[in-house]
Amino acid sequence: MSDPTRETLEFDVLVVGAGPAGLAAALVVGRSGASVMLVDETSEPGGSLLSEPSVVIDGKPAWDWLAAVLAELAALPNVTVMPRTTAIGYYHQNLVGLCEKLTDHLATLPKNAPRQRMWRIRPGQVVLAQGALERPLVFD
Repeated sequence: MSDPTRETLEFDVLVVGAGPAGLAAALVVGRSGASVMLVDETSEPGGSLLSEPSVVIDGKPAWDWLAAVLAELAALPNVTVMPRTTAIGYYHQNLVGLCEKLTDHLATLPKNAPRQRMWRIRPGQVVLAQGALERPLVFD
């Protein structure tokens, strides 16, 4: 009998990062009919759009675009969105390790609930869309 916790999940595409680029990539893949998993370490998809509502994407204000994309992704049966999930390693043959935070954000923990779950994903393609973090120079 196989242990489902030891199996490697397979998807056509894994998108790491649920900011504007990652969301757009997941949407294109999802619309094509291919299976896609979208992971982001934060609890809410949107990345930089969450703090920049004045941005316009496809002629729509950022938050309107974000709401429409999230609704469409949720309606696609071939799309899996995993918030609070960090890609922790990218290995040979597109093996990606993921750490999903299950209860870290809860005020009261359910009895015997695990804090985290480790996943092994082997997608056909990987899209890295982690965004950018500007860092100032520490000297002149």
